[in-house]
Amino acid sequence: MRFKLLYLLVAIPLILGCDKSDTGVTEVKFWHVMGGPLGKALNELVDEFNEENPDVHVISVSMGNYQALTQKIMASILARNPPTIAQVYESWTTSLMRANAIHPMEDFIRGNNGLTEEEILDIFPVFIEDNTWDGIFITLPFNKSVATYFYNLDIFEKEGIEKFPETWNEFLQVAQKITKDIDSDGENDIWGTAFPVSASMFAQILYAKGGNLLSEDEESPTFHKDEGIEAMRFINDLIYTHRVAYLTTGYEHQDDFIAGNVVMISGSSVSYSFIKMAKPNFKLALAPPPGDMKKAVIIAGTNVAIFSKARKEEKKAAWRFVKWFISPEIQARWAIKTGYLPVRKSALELPIVKQHLQNVQGLEDVWASLDYALIEPRAPGWLVGRRRLSDVGIEPILRGGMPVEETLIRCAKEVERALTLQ
Repeated sequence: MRFKLLYLLVAIPLILGCDKSDTGVTEVKFWHVMGGPLGKALNELVDEFNEENPDVHVISVSMGNYQALTQKIMASILARNPPTIAQVYESWTTSLMRANAIHPMEDFIRGNNGLTEEEILDIFPVFIEDNTWDGIFITLPFNKSVATYFYNLDIFEKEGIEKFPETWNEFLQVAQKITKDIDSDGENDIWGTAFPVSASMFAQILYAKGGNLLSEDEESPTFHKDEGIEAMRFINDLIYTHRVAYLTTGYEHQDDFIAGNVVMISGSSVSYSFIKMAKPNFKLALAPPPGDMKKAVIIAGTNVAIFSKARKEEKKAAWRFVKWFISPEIQARWAIKTGYLPVRKSALELPIVKQHLQNVQGLEDVWASLDYALIEPRAPGWLVGRRRLSDVGIEPILRGGMPVEETLIRCAKEVERALTLQ
């Protein structure tokens, strides 16, 4: 009896101490920020992959937000203990490449169990551009979205507006038509639009007017040139001259839209999931943002990277998960559940996607805007520079009443300093 007890006392810790690698299962640590319904959708897919691949176990770990994620990644690299894979923004990728911290996806895409040339070309061109450096795949797209307008179709129909405005001048005209002081108390009850201080919105209009955020080599800002001044004045005039818009914070504009007080709001394609979940009591429609000199939309969201310090078998297992995740069938389900974009063109041909596009008015046009979509700057300093653009440039103009041209010029110097320091 004593021998049996001694055996159990020794055996139990050994059994509990076994990790997956002892059983022939390769663990893949995946760091991300998905939470709420997005996290639920991701974890359901991770569980499905794990079930279909019993020799691999993807461990899904949410860091809550992107700031926490980038801090964790950088700390883990210094400690020489990074995850196997993680979400990364393009500017992070440039820094991680310089530190030799990530293993180029190119080695897996072109290797055994990689992608065929046909499968590579099935990825939307803008996502190929977004994930390649000097023609080499460093990362692959993960949770990608595109700038999208949401509008109250009931009010459009009531006012006889047949389609969403295609230019920013038309946008202003529509906003003027639908902004109303219903009770004649001198305050608008229905607003054309509302938005928070947003570098994305400024960039959207800037690109449409033919401008750019940075120079082609991404070493100096250009948003303070004529096109940027024109774009910033247009946004400012929506609020203070034409009085068809007001500033919000956070997602207040989205709440006001759902309540029926605002008719048109800008967001990303993934915003659809959250707006629909709130069950607005009007017909909802989507559209690409208006254009000007040209059509231009900006993609958002992150890509996924495999880290160099992972063991060889972990990298192979991580690639199996990434390849599975970007397959057309999984991308179709991911897009429908979350509002993120499918990264493969062939996903659009699947019956469930065709039905989804029929069910959501305007979504097909939003997805079609990928044909002329643009990517944000990838310089490491843009992570700080983007915040400078918002905090030193856009906010003082829209909230503080500072002059547009002088403020953008001063802001450009701050952004140039951020770009130079990286």
